[in-house]
Amino acid sequence: MRQFLWIAGRPSLDLCNTAAGGTERLREPADLGRWLLEATLSPSPVVVTEGDLAATVVLRDGLRRSLLIGDVHGVAALTTEWLRQTPGRLCVDRDTLSTRFTPDRLTCRCLLVPTVLDALELARDRPGRVRECAAELCDVLYLDTSRNRSRRWCSMERCGARSKAAAYYWRRRR
Repeated sequence: MRQFLWIAGRPSLDLCNTAAGGTERLREPADLGRWLLEATLSPSPVVVTEGDLAATVVLRDGLRRSLLIGDVHGVAALTTEWLRQTPGRLCVDRDTLSTRFTPDRLTCRCLLVPTVLDALELARDRPGRVRECAAELCDVLYLDTSRNRSRRWCSMERCGARSKAAAYYWRRRR
């Protein structure tokens, strides 16, 4: 059984979903280490401290709040603070104008920089598109990429089919 949810398709949202469904999936440093490996943010196991875990949970909760309400300034503040405390430098690719982080050393904080930059990109390029699943017992975050902004579920397989089946059942029962 997989411990983490990998349905959002964005590292920042996948991090936010480590607390979805009322289940804290980052209970101890080893959990964060496993998440980093499964998210392919780390090529090998990394040492995660209690401080790393605490900082990551604060980051996650702040990103979840800010992305869900479309608070671009909140995401910018979280990103700025995370980068300020991370040893390394941010570079810009001249051809694509995309940012790339070069760490001074491989730390948990450095490994999470792509996730933080992904949240910043979502806030900048897709404001108001992060949603919470409309299913009754699901609070998974996802990116609404539908043309008319009408997507309601985190995934059709997980919640959409179940909700549609329940609605069909209740319509037929009447």
